[in-house]
Amino acid sequence: MKTFNHICCSMVFYASVLLSGCSDVKESEQVPETQGSSLIVHGGTIRTLQNTMQTVDAMLITDGKIAALGSLTQLARQAPNTKQLDLIGKTVLPGFIDSHVHVRELGMDASKADLVGVRSIEDIVDRLSESYPDPMPGEWLVGQGWDEGWFASAGYPDRAQLDAAFPNNPVHLESLHGFAGFYNGKALEIAQITDTTPNPDVGQILRRPDGSATGVMLTLAQDLVNRHIPSASIEARKDAIIKGLQIMVKAGVTSVHEAGMTDADTQAFLELANEGQLPVRVYGMLNGNDKKLMTHWFNRGIYEQPDAMFAVRSIKVFYDGSLGSRTALMQEPYSDDPSAANPTERITPDQLTWLADNAAENGFQMAVHAIGDEGNNRTLTIYEKALSPYPLQDHRWRIEHAQVVLPDFFERSAKLGVISSVQSSHAVGDSGWAEDRVGPDRIAYAYAWRKMLDAGVPVILNSDLPGEPWEPMQTAYFAVTRNTLDNPLGEGWYTEEALTAQEALNAMTKAGAHAAFQDDMLGSLDVGNWADFVILDADPITVDPAALKDISVVSTWVAGQKVFGKE
Repeated sequence: MKTFNHICCSMVFYASVLLSGCSDVKESEQVPETQGSSLIVHGGTIRTLQNTMQTVDAMLITDGKIAALGSLTQLARQAPNTKQLDLIGKTVLPGFIDSHVHVRELGMDASKADLVGVRSIEDIVDRLSESYPDPMPGEWLVGQGWDEGWFASAGYPDRAQLDAAFPNNPVHLESLHGFAGFYNGKALEIAQITDTTPNPDVGQILRRPDGSATGVMLTLAQDLVNRHIPSASIEARKDAIIKGLQIMVKAGVTSVHEAGMTDADTQAFLELANEGQLPVRVYGMLNGNDKKLMTHWFNRGIYEQPDAMFAVRSIKVFYDGSLGSRTALMQEPYSDDPSAANPTERITPDQLTWLADNAAENGFQMAVHAIGDEGNNRTLTIYEKALSPYPLQDHRWRIEHAQVVLPDFFERSAKLGVISSVQSSHAVGDSGWAEDRVGPDRIAYAYAWRKMLDAGVPVILNSDLPGEPWEPMQTAYFAVTRNTLDNPLGEGWYTEEALTAQEALNAMTKAGAHAAFQDDMLGSLDVGNWADFVILDADPITVDPAALKDISVVSTWVAGQKVFGKE
């Protein structure tokens, strides 16, 4: 085993870095179609998100990195005969860093039936029939996006109509957040699920009054069926990854943190990186629930490519379940229907402790999925014990979601420097039922981003795609307004926990880079950093918060090269 201690302790790094300011809009001019080794960007609002110069007039890019910042006159004198890109009054920000994604799933979802927004079994059958009008007998029919939180409140669906509509095809329908699966009788038959099949140690087979399976499987019970679905090849994974990243780059994303990579996923990403095929940067988070995989990587050590296009340094662990499906670990019973709850540990505390101890020794970052207040409490306790032998280690460990927490969470997290990795879309998406689950007292400590920042807890903001609306400007909108997309002028849900626009942008750029040990090269427009930036048609700092969701990406740049641009 290698020993890896960072001596630099930089837990406090969040500062207000954005000020207003914009240039007059000029008549449209032609943007250069190609960029050589150098380019001067000017003529709009360039928000650097650095600490010393929040806005600049012009930016000089040379060989993929930011060479200078200043006035157009200065930079043109410094680099004569350099091509220029006139922003025509538009706004430049550092490229968005989506610090918790499942991009391979996003790419694969393009070939699945879209079930987002369905509210009945009839809706599900109709959507599936549209996607598979004439399936070959025996072909697996796959859909994704039914909201397990909503159905848990309204009543989970039953497979009877699925069986009638698709008697010769196994059906696998993934839920919005992955904590439930819905299957038809053919799929259950292939998996040999019968009336007497016991629940696994972690998970639940939902049953009818007569004992037969409804088709809904919670948490790890899904594995009883999923193991019989043919797995994607490496080439299919590579294709899905590229499709997913190409979708994201159009929304201004220049870097992603891929959460829960399997061994096959890691191989696919590595091959794409070595082939120079990745359009954006990828920070890899290994599937920590796979002990064999983690034993291999603890022996191998962290991996970082010199061009920062691909790195493997983090460990994503699924610990508890979800609030919607009542599988998250709560210290007290659920408020709405305790008898329907099935609090779940997807990994034992001993296994989580083994991971944390080895991660601390070998310099890997821990990133544990914790939704319930007790799940977060146990995770912090394990972190505290594992890190105690390394008081100076710059660990940058994370808790993914930190959705419902205990009152002492904020002080403990801030003291230890644990990053809260939160999703603004989850708060808005869950707002219809979250308070029912936890009651009026515990809701004050749920989705509590303002309390986190005020206590000094590092916060990063991301999408956890696919699932809820995920585009960066939607993520910012949710964080600032706590409103749904169709209610931009509404009151918002517990707006006392909202972020300002500048806090949201910082949590989606500079803070995301810091959370990946990349803040010396990404996340802000500093001299020496990679020239990863996005051009927007409006300034997120000066627009009305309700208009944040309507801001469009004009172009996206990675290492000084345009990887997406509107005509």
